[in-house]
Amino acid sequence: MNIYGLSEKFEKLKRSSVRHSLIQISDSGTMTVEECRKIIRFDENVIELKLAKGNVTITGLDLKMRNFSDRGVIITGALHSIGFDDGKE
Repeated sequence: MNIYGLSEKFEKLKRSSVRHSLIQISDSGTMTVEECRKIIRFDENVIELKLAKGNVTITGLDLKMRNFSDRGVIITGALHSIGFDDGKE
């Protein structure tokens, strides 16, 4: 196995072992969600994301996502509410 393959496997292992997420909201209408696992739903009024310990739902107007990567996502727009679901039924 080459060093690139080994490095990639190590990064996947690190991401899978993360047990928390960090959410930051600024007064300028920007929200940063770190350690986002998956985008469940996305439209201009609702964004739902899968996090390490459940899901988060963001509602607002003219919502946009940018810089989605393995580290997280940045959401902009007129944020109205944020709801959390632990994923247990």
